Amino acid sequence: MDLSESNDDGRSLSDNGDHFGTEHLRSGLKKRALKGAGFSVFAQTLNYGIQTVGTIIMARILSPEDFGLVAMVAVFSILVQNFGLNGFTEAVIQQKELSPHQMSKLFWVNFLIMAGLTVLFVGLAPVIAWFYGEPVLKGISLGLALSIIFSGLGTCHLALMSRNMDFRQSAVAQVLGALISTIVGIGMAVSGSGYWSLVLRRVSLPLVTAIFAWLLCRWRPGIPAKGTDIRPMLMFGYKTYGNFLLSHVRNNLDKILVGKVFGKTPLGHYDRAYNLSSVLPNQLTIALTSVGISTLSRLTGDPPKYLSYFSKALSILCLVGFPGSILFTLLGKDIIYLLLGDQWSIAGKVFAALGPGIGVFVIYNTSVWLHISLGRPDRLLKWSVLVLVASIVSYSLGLLFGPLGVAIAYSAMFYILLVPALWYAGRPAGIKPSFYMAIIWRYWTAAFASGLLYWLAFQFVGPAADLYRGLHPFGRIAVGSVVYTALYLAVIIILFKGLRPLGTLIAALKGMFSPDLPEPR
Repeated sequence: MDLSESNDDGRSLSDNGDHFGTEHLRSGLKKRALKGAGFSVFAQTLNYGIQTVGTIIMARILSPEDFGLVAMVAVFSILVQNFGLNGFTEAVIQQKELSPHQMSKLFWVNFLIMAGLTVLFVGLAPVIAWFYGEPVLKGISLGLALSIIFSGLGTCHLALMSRNMDFRQSAVAQVLGALISTIVGIGMAVSGSGYWSLVLRRVSLPLVTAIFAWLLCRWRPGIPAKGTDIRPMLMFGYKTYGNFLLSHVRNNLDKILVGKVFGKTPLGHYDRAYNLSSVLPNQLTIALTSVGISTLSRLTGDPPKYLSYFSKALSILCLVGFPGSILFTLLGKDIIYLLLGDQWSIAGKVFAALGPGIGVFVIYNTSVWLHISLGRPDRLLKWSVLVLVASIVSYSLGLLFGPLGVAIAYSAMFYILLVPALWYAGRPAGIKPSFYMAIIWRYWTAAFASGLLYWLAFQFVGPAADLYRGLHPFGRIAVGSVVYTALYLAVIIILFKGLRPLGTLIAALKGMFSPDLPEPR
């Protein structure tokens, strides 16, 4: 397997303020990776809880139309807002050698780019309003433009934290950003500000995150030095952002089409269902991707350890991700009714249709770990073009059946592309499709077989079906979660002839949260 050698050097960010060397990370890498995953997953789960609570409260104050209007603009503003965050961050993490001069120059280049993109987005405000036929979108676009420049302020600091595997500090900045922006949004909604409360929530999130990133990371950008070469980092960043751009268009094309074809109210329902179904997997993806790329990038010189780490990570994600997808599908309508109220019943149906893709999205995204850690953002970009074409075709077919059809098309696409995505990503390292299939198939079988047994029992077995339908939505969620989990574990035991997958998961969790994990010799 042809993997590049890594020869980073230096000391840790948290120990003595050297932000650029990484040779020290090779010592105790497993412990750092597990600890980093623990902090990141905990923080992003907390982040999800904060955002979900905020969404629940604001959804009971605001109307679907309010959410639909802001979603029409946010699809475009997030694309521009994440220019540096999804591109330069990976370039900093993957870079073998990094100097203070390079980092300072990258900061100012990123800042100037984000300032230019902010001005550009302001100019596009009338175009966005014209595209949807909603004049009020011009003002919303001008407000959301601020999130672009604010996002650029914290990119380099967060990237340095990830490079040094200092995930605790990075997590603190992001959680505080989510908490304070949510409080601001709720306060504005209670005061009667309508959709402007959603705008301010989105604008304050990157600003607050950037402030805490500066406070927690002691590095400060200096004056750019002449002769400092950052072209390789820029090219790496542009290619990585190219993938994000295509992925963002792919992931939001459904919302653009629903808003354009069906209007703001159906989009409001679709957007809330999509948000609640995707925030947790997106947050987990952000957390795990930082850890995964950082760890794998330092194992490229040791192919057996590289494959071992990825195999265990993929197994754990399949163990949790596949059943999570099925459970959200089975309980989706009740979850939305319980969280948002009966005015969001359409969103409940959409949420259930999006359910199959919730967990598999996290599994699918491990292909990005392979592309970036192997130093092949060019292949990631090519794959993203292919996936965008597949998205256009699937969403166009889904439009024939309304917003629900689009949601079904979204979920189906990830299952169809899962193994091909992993195969293409690992091909430069000689990883064959059989490697992934050997890991995936039993988890997938257990999740779907359990879901089928659950559905048959509560739909067609008289006493069980009658009792289940008579329960309050909270009761159905509680009973359903317990019954499905029991069925799933039973099938897992049959297929694996024991509890080995659970043992692997428990060992990983202990490594994440145990204060004294010994490094194996």
